[in-house]
Amino acid sequence: MKCFKLATHKSESPGFHETRRFLVVAAPLVAGAILAKPGRLLAAMDDAQGNQALDEFIATTEMMASALKRDDSPEGQDAYLAFIADAVSSVEEVTRDSLSDRSWKNFDPGVYLGEPGRNQAFFVVQFELAPNAFLPPHCHPKTSVCTLGLEGAATLRHFSITGSVPDYKTDRTTEFLLEETRRVELVSGTVSTLSEHRDNIHLFQASAAGARGIDVTTDYGGDGSFSFLDFDHSAPVDPDRNLYSATWLGSDI
Repeated sequence: MKCFKLATHKSESPGFHETRRFLVVAAPLVAGAILAKPGRLLAAMDDAQGNQALDEFIATTEMMASALKRDDSPEGQDAYLAFIADAVSSVEEVTRDSLSDRSWKNFDPGVYLGEPGRNQAFFVVQFELAPNAFLPPHCHPKTSVCTLGLEGAATLRHFSITGSVPDYKTDRTTEFLLEETRRVELVSGTVSTLSEHRDNIHLFQASAAGARGIDVTTDYGGDGSFSFLDFDHSAPVDPDRNLYSATWLGSDI
């Protein structure tokens, strides 16, 4: 006899996909156990699941993801990301085994990364943001990313470049314009995407509870390079159009 089930509700808009999961308890005995020893029981449930859902997601999407990835047009990447966003929403937990114990770039509060899996189409990056951690704005050249929230909460802001742009690898002085295109509260079950062609710059601001999630990252022939950006993300130069003035910082900050 099943003691509980997960009911799922989804809502979608371009680049955004949200799943809300509700725990429906069907037996008073189970409810009593959760109330009596919630931490121990929920930890046991997490351990039992492990990375099974993630491993299944990676294995079952490989063929279709590889086929969809061949179309790297704006429309093709959005179709690919819609497929990935729908499929990854079934992943509810990922073990912390892959996470580094050293903060990336020595960010303080810490930002911890790991790679729990990959296939021929994409690789998965797990991230854990310490309470109030800030992951600065950065670009993803020749890359698409699908971000899934697993635990805690963070504000995720997306930006797109407007007009001409200097070379992110070499130019550290020429200013260019960014438009803030989307702001998402990243919590468990929330999915947000960016492609090579839209919303390609994002930043994370963790809540006081911290945040954890995964990025499904797909390369479209890039060399792995990227750049952070320098701009006052609290002061748009054109508030009516959500425009900010920025310069490239490079990846060594």
